[in-house]
Amino acid sequence: GQCGTNSCPCFAAQRECDPDLCHNCGACTDPPNRPATTQRCRNDNISMRRHCHLLLAESGVQNAGWGIYTKNFLKKGTFVHEYIGELISQEEAERRGVLYDKMNRSYLFNLTSDTVIDASRKGNKMKFSNHSGDKPNCYAKILTVNGDSRVGLFAREDIEPQTEILFDYAYDLSM
Repeated sequence: GQCGTNSCPCFAAQRECDPDLCHNCGACTDPPNRPATTQRCRNDNISMRRHCHLLLAESGVQNAGWGIYTKNFLKKGTFVHEYIGELISQEEAERRGVLYDKMNRSYLFNLTSDTVIDASRKGNKMKFSNHSGDKPNCYAKILTVNGDSRVGLFAREDIEPQTEILFDYAYDLSM
């Protein structure tokens, strides 16, 4: 459908389609927890939990520890999974970041200039997606979902099965 392009006002505004607001696209009409098959809309992935099957294994990135891998082939633009965790202030993130740096592990994601997602305690397996500045195969996109800012990871390119998910953390030292 059109809900994956800028011709959809929701997609253009960086938000998921909402069945209460988008009466024509058919958002959220297919059952949750599985790929949409009959509805035209493909812009309801986070709210309907339409993520891909992922596997946890030792990372191919040196000194990274664990990594997250695709189970199946992913087409470019496919929603991979949501990055979730505890919402904390930038100040708390700075405090925790000092500890995480000592452990050489950090699961912090800057959501806004005021808010950070800390996936260390309350995250899902997406916290094991590792950084690649030169060859990321996914990208993070902040979307508004039912009024809340959420983070989805999407395939930057076609991804073969059993490939490690990597994205550019885009460290912003100004936040």
